[in-house]
Amino acid sequence: MGNKKIFIPGSLIAVILAILFPYLLPKFQLRMITEIIILALFAMTWKMMLNEGGLFSFGHALYFGLGAYASVLGWLHIEGLSFMSGVLLGGLVAGFVGLILGAFLVRLSGTYFALLTLAFNQLIWAIVWKWRDVTGGDDGLGKFPKPDLLGISMKNPANFYYVSLVIIGICLFICWYFTRTPLGNVCASIKSNEERAKFIGFNVNASKLILLTMAGFFSGISGALYAQFQEFIATSTIDLGMSTNVLFMAYIGGTGYFWGPIVGSGVFTYLSEYLSSFTDRWEFIFGLIFIVIVLFAPQGILGIVKKKIEMKE
Repeated sequence: MGNKKIFIPGSLIAVILAILFPYLLPKFQLRMITEIIILALFAMTWKMMLNEGGLFSFGHALYFGLGAYASVLGWLHIEGLSFMSGVLLGGLVAGFVGLILGAFLVRLSGTYFALLTLAFNQLIWAIVWKWRDVTGGDDGLGKFPKPDLLGISMKNPANFYYVSLVIIGICLFICWYFTRTPLGNVCASIKSNEERAKFIGFNVNASKLILLTMAGFFSGISGALYAQFQEFIATSTIDLGMSTNVLFMAYIGGTGYFWGPIVGSGVFTYLSEYLSSFTDRWEFIFGLIFIVIVLFAPQGILGIVKKKIEMKE
């Protein structure tokens, strides 16, 4: 009941504000909101792996970065590639890699799973960093096309915001709906007790593989939109720092709530911009803030909100 009391009003308020943002905010703040929306999907996929599948990943930036690079390389080298085709290309490449790597990952769990995701992330990062002729290495890739969408210019910040909002909104809805499906319930039962799920007759490895592939696909969509948003990509989109950032976003908001990663991405992005304008050591300060949240609010910001609601009742 508590989750519904947070989810329904939060959804209505979020939808209304999302529509009005371009009319209420200056360009700089609109860009920040756009970044929050894009990163929210990335954080949601990590939260789903943990909360719905019990899979803790230290290398989730692998899919985000691959989606970014695949889409950018497509826009650079495939003549006439449309905006949506490039975004879907990023998602498909990341989802395919998630499928391939998932065949190895689903056989493991706990610490072994987490360490193997880290190893795969570092492996792909090293390939991207070394393959300079294709990826640009640490110099990155820029000056790639920003195609229009059905005649709508994506160079206009408001247009790009609305298109990103629709794409991310659809993806987030699918993520939410997945938790209500029989397969989503199977993943939840695997997380609760994997041995019992096997005994009942569920195909544990196949269920995990589907979850990993879906998480990879949506992370790739997020990465492709992020590349167009930044108009530049480098190895930072696929390194360990990005894998750590998505962990921060999910935990700050609350991994046990649908809105958790969305709230977390907002707090993370805002604090990153705010603190970095005051000091070069903003990451140290942010780390301290994260430690405080984990120690005193392990359920995240939405966990605090839920407790306040229950106390009033």
